[in-house]
Amino acid sequence: MTLFAARMKDVKPSATFKYDAAAKKPGVINLTIGRPGFDTPGVIKEAAKRALDEGKVHYTASKGIPELREAIAAKLERENNIKGIDAEKIVVSGGGKQILYCILTALAGNGDVVAIPNPSWVSYEAQIRLAGAEVAWLKLNPEDGFIPGDEFLTALEYSKAKLLILNSPANPTGAVIPERIIKEIMNICEDRGIYVISDEVYEKLIYEGRHYSPASEYENVITVNAFSKTYSMTGWRLGYCACTDRAVIEKIEIVHQQSLSCCTSFAQYGALASFTKEAEDAMVRMREELRTRRDYVMKRLSELDVICKKPGGAFYVFPYFRDVDDYELADRLLRRGVAVIPGSAFGTQGRGCIRISYGGADIRELSQAFDRITGD
Repeated sequence: MTLFAARMKDVKPSATFKYDAAAKKPGVINLTIGRPGFDTPGVIKEAAKRALDEGKVHYTASKGIPELREAIAAKLERENNIKGIDAEKIVVSGGGKQILYCILTALAGNGDVVAIPNPSWVSYEAQIRLAGAEVAWLKLNPEDGFIPGDEFLTALEYSKAKLLILNSPANPTGAVIPERIIKEIMNICEDRGIYVISDEVYEKLIYEGRHYSPASEYENVITVNAFSKTYSMTGWRLGYCACTDRAVIEKIEIVHQQSLSCCTSFAQYGALASFTKEAEDAMVRMREELRTRRDYVMKRLSELDVICKKPGGAFYVFPYFRDVDDYELADRLLRRGVAVIPGSAFGTQGRGCIRISYGGADIRELSQAFDRITGD
C-alpha cells in the first residue's frame, strides 16, 4: 500500500519556485519570479495598519468583508463593463492561485476535461490534475507571438472540454489576446457548452492593445483577478472571482470555506484602499517603469538569434531559441549568474524557450543580466 494519493504521480513541484530558490545564491540576477519588485502603495499599507490598530484581527465572512466585495463589484461594472455582479456573487480568496484551485475543485473532477493554452502558467495543469480532471492542450506558436490562431480554435472546437482557462495578458508569454479573437473563442465555448475561467490578473499591465473581459458580453464566464500584480501585493495573498451565476459562486465558496475559511482580515481592509486615486496613480507609475524595462529587454533580445514578438502586457518575455534544450540553457545561464525559467515547464510548446521576468529587476540589473547572457 502506497502512502501517497495516486493524483500526486502526475503533479510536479513548481519550476518557478525551484529556479527562484536557486537564484538566491550570491551574485545571481533573479529573472525568475512572477512579481513586480515595487513596494505596495503606501495608502494600502496604511489602511492595513489602521485595521490592525482598530482590532480588525478576527475571522471575516468567508466570501470576504462586504465592503471589499462591494468595491470589487463596482470596479467590475465601471472598468470591465461586467453587469449583474453584486457582493454575493464574489468570493475573495488567498490570491489568484487559491481561487483558481477552489474553482477547479468545485467544477472539475474525474472524467472531466479542462482546456488550457500551450504554453500556459505552470499551476493550471497541476491544479487540473489535482482535481482529478484531464488536460486538453491548445497549441500556441512563437511565430504568432503566442496569440491563439486557427489551430488553437480548431482544437478547442473538437475538444471534449467542460472548462477553458483563458489568460490575457498571459503568463508566461506576456501576450494580450485581441478582443476579436477572444470573441471567436467565446463563441465556440458558447456553442459547445464550455464554461470559461477568465484569468485577468495582469489586466492593468498592458502596453499595447486593450483589455477585454469576456464576461462583459457572455454569461458562461467566471472572472478571476487579484491585487497581487496590479498593486505589487504578491505577499498579501488576495484574489477573487466573480460570476453572474449565484449557484456557481455557492459551490466555489464551499471549497473556500473548507480550505481557507477566510482571508486575512486586515489585508482585506488594506485592499479596500486599492480603489483610491493614490493607489491607481502608483500603479500607473509602476506600469510605465515596466514598459521601459520591456522595451529594453526587447532591444537586448534583438542581439540574439531568437524568435520573440514584442509582448503587449504582463512583465514577461518568452524568447524561442529554436532547437535548444531549454532546461540545459537555463542551467547554463544560472552558472553565468542569471536565473530564468525553462520554457518546457509551461507546456510542450515552451520547448526551446525561456521565461524572463523583468518585474523584479531594474534596468541596471537587466543590463548586467543580458551582458552575461550574450557573453561567450
